[in-house]
Amino acid sequence: MASLLLAISPLLTIATAAYSPVITTYQGPAPAHVTETHGPIRASYAHPNQATSSLTGIPSYTTTSVSSYSIAYTNSTSPAAPTATGNGTLPACKKIQYDFPAGQGGNATRAAAVADAYQYAWNAYRQYAFGKDELLPLNRSYIQDWYGWGVTIVDGIDTAIVMNLTDIVEEQLAYIQTIDFTTTPYGPVEIFDTNIRYVGGLLSSHDLLKSGLFPNNYNQDQVNALLSQAVSLANKIAYGFDTPTGIASTNVNFTSNTPVEGTYTVGNITYNSTNTASAGTFLLEWLRLSDLTGNDTYRQLVERGESYLVNPNPAPAYPGLVGTQFDVDSGRLLSFDGGWHAGVDSFLEYLIKSYQYEQTPTTTQYKNFWLQAVQSTVENIALHPYNFPDLTFISQLDVNGTITETMDDYSCFAGGNLLLGCKFLDMPELCDLGLAAADGCHQTYNTTLTGLGPLYWGWYNSSNEQYDPLEDNDAAARKFAAEYGYFIEYQDETWADFPESIESWFYAYRITGDPRWAEYVWEVFLAINETARNDVAFTHVNNVNMPFGGSQSNALDSFFFAEVLKYTYLTFADPNVINLEQFVFNTESHPVLVQCGIGDIDDNSGGNATGAPSRNVRRKFEHAVR
Repeated sequence: MASLLLAISPLLTIATAAYSPVITTYQGPAPAHVTETHGPIRASYAHPNQATSSLTGIPSYTTTSVSSYSIAYTNSTSPAAPTATGNGTLPACKKIQYDFPAGQGGNATRAAAVADAYQYAWNAYRQYAFGKDELLPLNRSYIQDWYGWGVTIVDGIDTAIVMNLTDIVEEQLAYIQTIDFTTTPYGPVEIFDTNIRYVGGLLSSHDLLKSGLFPNNYNQDQVNALLSQAVSLANKIAYGFDTPTGIASTNVNFTSNTPVEGTYTVGNITYNSTNTASAGTFLLEWLRLSDLTGNDTYRQLVERGESYLVNPNPAPAYPGLVGTQFDVDSGRLLSFDGGWHAGVDSFLEYLIKSYQYEQTPTTTQYKNFWLQAVQSTVENIALHPYNFPDLTFISQLDVNGTITETMDDYSCFAGGNLLLGCKFLDMPELCDLGLAAADGCHQTYNTTLTGLGPLYWGWYNSSNEQYDPLEDNDAAARKFAAEYGYFIEYQDETWADFPESIESWFYAYRITGDPRWAEYVWEVFLAINETARNDVAFTHVNNVNMPFGGSQSNALDSFFFAEVLKYTYLTFADPNVINLEQFVFNTESHPVLVQCGIGDIDDNSGGNATGAPSRNVRRKFEHAVR
């Protein structure tokens, strides 16, 4: 594959265009913020009822088989001109959101309280950790756990943009322009998180500021640097695709520009492998990067590796529900622990989202594979606990493909993902499954002492049995499950800035208009302020089912800014702020423009070639949505 890298280097030399977007500033009163001076926000719960959604009327889907294909790469060391991928005229966007009456659907006071929480945490980060990766809120220090590039800044800037926190955005833009993404003293770079947090954050911030939908009175050199910095980092990550199959390696050595594979052992054989979610979570960012730069190599790189994931060999236990490990040398599936949980989650998430981003023969294959996974979910792993016929959990499988009657918090994104697919594909029966999954995750929040959900839980099946024989005889677990339908797994009682349930309730609110979903989000925001907040910022909570959370852990993840606060804020912002018709979120909650409506800021094929909207962007967006 040496010839592949020789081809990559010249192709990834990209000139970025200068943009002149139409500026539309926010008009309206600024509501009073909830500040620490006023005291902590107190939780108050008013939704004791259990989930009521059930799975009915889900038909079998007829899907087109996903055929294998290969990518032809330029085998040359000479420079090659990038392939233009933009569109001069984009189609109208597909209707997804509920039609909220004009001026309704938001709550300015609550949105302001969420923005204040961002400001509170940012102030602590600025004081104790600015330019470092993440704040340690218990000892007022910091940790360099994501290569020393300041992940909190890059991961959190688009949330500040959405909240119109212009002073903070100015600080963040000025810092981002100075980062050297080509080097790090902190060892091999894990490219999954680097992609979703850094590349995703840069592209999202670029799209938001260039869209004309948010204030952009910033230094334009710094704004343009968002894209050039994404290119710089992606060009280093690209070496991770230099494997025999093109399946991304786990890490990249940024000094030698070589992939560093992970390993997975089956029996006495150890394979070079990559986690399925890690390998399958480049599509959105790299398709977008390809369109913004006009360089199709980014698209080719990710589609080559993805072809093995959507053509699994051997076949998974249930169609579409691939396990968590693939051999990067042969492309073979190594495990059968399928589901929507950590290790496979964002792979499934991106299949339907890449189809929403743009409809091509390749993304149509991804959509069809996603539908296979959905059908297998309905038929096999969307389960009701013993004596709880209206409560739905999505089980994960073990490495042999056996149902475990367990679920992790990461799986809670599935409700929102299913709801998005429901609306985009005009398949209303999928909304039943999406709402049921979102309700099931709410059960794990609404029934704990803190109002926050645990990392991992289990339940007893229709025969009142559990996969783990130890838990069959656990009297405490059985009593809790008899009361609430589930039990919390031992040592997994933590809440660690988990955004997935909030994400699904945000989608449920935007898509159905039912205010109970917004109330769920607000209850969790109150619980976070009551239990995870200290006199510095916010922390992890060690036990969601102990008074006051038991104790706090010394951590504040960058995705608290990127995901938890963004999804919460958007639940209460005007519904047209990051409208689901025009933007698609990456798995780190970084929205990028879909290839419809106003998404032609990346036009590289003529027409509005500078990327500057040729007419009022807001009016264009309003008329683009059908």
